[in-house]
Amino acid sequence: MTKQDIPRNSSIDRRTVLGLLSGGLATLAGCSGGLFDDSGGDGGSASPPEEQSDYIEETSIEIVENGRQLALEVAVTDEIEPSSVSIITESGREFSSDYFSSGETRTRLSLTEGEDSNEPLPRGQHKLYLRGDGVETEIPLQLGTTFELEEVVPGTDHEEIRDDSLGVVVQNVGQRTGAAVRTILNGENKDSDPFEPIEPGETGIVEFTYLLNDRVANCVKVEKTTERDEKLTVEFLWSAPVVLTQTISYDNSKGCKKSLAGTPEEITETSTETET
Repeated sequence: MTKQDIPRNSSIDRRTVLGLLSGGLATLAGCSGGLFDDSGGDGGSASPPEEQSDYIEETSIEIVENGRQLALEVAVTDEIEPSSVSIITESGREFSSDYFSSGETRTRLSLTEGEDSNEPLPRGQHKLYLRGDGVETEIPLQLGTTFELEEVVPGTDHEEIRDDSLGVVVQNVGQRTGAAVRTILNGENKDSDPFEPIEPGETGIVEFTYLLNDRVANCVKVEKTTERDEKLTVEFLWSAPVVLTQTISYDNSKGCKKSLAGTPEEITETSTETET
């Protein structure tokens, strides 16, 4: 069993107070909600956690240190003497694990892997595998929510992004908090702030930087004016992406002027997620 190097007393980003679960600290015992897959479709859902285990007291997801690593904090009841806990993916792979020291009832499990890439635990119907004195049990661990496109706005209409950026406003219509992690423009990855939480029922804006920048060097080469459809993709932790096309008007008659034209068109993409 591999012990993950997740600091137990590391500084936690302020966004941790939001958690990445609805209701802050979601519990795996004694309360409704918890770590379910809320992505819809045919993914199914696990039974309520309290029906699965009496040994887990609570869990919470934390953004650790540099904002690019995630950890699942697991607390067990003081009625048992735990020895270890692991995350087992639906393919049967041990994603991360940790041991409990004597007298401890709380530990952390990494939800990201790769020293540089910090790739998060993929979507799926995973399990927590808990072992202890006279205890060996598996508890369903499913993560996810659902996002919908609200609107597309120029940066001049929204104070949270640059004036020369384009903003995609999305709403979390699921039951748990999610986070946007990556923007893609016409198939090319763009920079984005990692792990920005969006709570259930709330909206968030995802920035495509400089997309409406008026510098001539950033303008398409046309005689005077033209319109182009740009494909924009917003990817999320444990949730399906929001994909859309937005028409942008280019006016080169006086330098380079970019503006939104028409309304965005959301694209429904069907993908099959697998894990090796």
